Amino acid sequence: MIRAIAASLLLLTATPALALEDADYSAAVAETAKATIIPGYQVFGDAAKEMQNRLDALCKTPGDETLGAARQQFAALAAAWARIQYISFGPIFEHQRAFRIEYWPDKRNVVGRQLAEVLKKQEHAALEPQRFATTTVGVQGLPALERMLFGDDALSELKGANAAFRCGLFAAISNNLETIARDVVTGWTEGDNAFLARIEHPSGDDAELPSGRDAAGRLLNDLLTATIAMRDMKLLAPLGSSLEKAKGQQAEYWRSGQSNAVLAANLEGWRALFGTDRGLGGLLAAQPDGKPVADDVAAAADQAAQALAQIALPLNEAVSDAGQRKRVEAFAVQLVKLRDLLAGPVTATLNIPVGFNALDGD
Repeated sequence: MIRAIAASLLLLTATPALALEDADYSAAVAETAKATIIPGYQVFGDAAKEMQNRLDALCKTPGDETLGAARQQFAALAAAWARIQYISFGPIFEHQRAFRIEYWPDKRNVVGRQLAEVLKKQEHAALEPQRFATTTVGVQGLPALERMLFGDDALSELKGANAAFRCGLFAAISNNLETIARDVVTGWTEGDNAFLARIEHPSGDDAELPSGRDAAGRLLNDLLTATIAMRDMKLLAPLGSSLEKAKGQQAEYWRSGQSNAVLAANLEGWRALFGTDRGLGGLLAAQPDGKPVADDVAAAADQAAQALAQIALPLNEAVSDAGQRKRVEAFAVQLVKLRDLLAGPVTATLNIPVGFNALDGD
């Protein structure tokens, strides 16, 4: 489980070797928030809104064309989430929002069991927005939507006696996802306690973000978390201990065939969150002896993306194919290199203490 991964890693403390001002850290994280984090949630919200439109069209005219359009939009929605999936600080941390968007990994089939129960009960009142937002997390987000859209009976169920309720559940999920995204953006940008303002103007009275350096630590921690989770949860779990013991159905989004695309979106989001001319990447490159480290990070990210692109089968199939499995393993190796750069040279050069606690909590 995620908590076990976190518990196995030691707290890394950077040596105080730089003369960076706290304002430098605040500016770097604020730039990342304005250029990447907040727009990322906005894009996810827009994708959820378009998901509603596609699902509405599917329910009005069930057919191969409308189902294909809805499935295509699901891929776009999952990718939009993947770009910001590993941000754990800010408003996304409140009200179990991240888990409500995607309850995964799901080793006990929580989503399957809870979705089956909801579909069996056919309780329309449970789909009202305020009530649905407080229901079990297993039916609120992307995994439940994936099961409904990519099951063998996806189309036939929309032509049967239970079609009205299924369509109501479609609407409840997509509306819920859009609402979460909009609420997160609001939390970042509006009100006296806007999270962006807290980063730009840190205060010692703020227990969560008393300084710009603490904010930078949270961001760097999440970047580290992403490299660990992509490898350990998204690759090693389906790889299993051997070719014969591969567990393809533990791949994220295997039903929709989006495992590889979502990993690519994870890497794309990772690059944007780290930054080059701005953000932590820009801050790193501007430090004495920092440019070579920044170049190493950029090269490692390129190599990871290239390794992923070499996987020619869907991940759930690649792990059971002798040739493709080696490519999955090669991608995992590249993620380790990226992780080690962050945990070592980057952390030391930026003088940011980092604890791997963003994976905790599941």
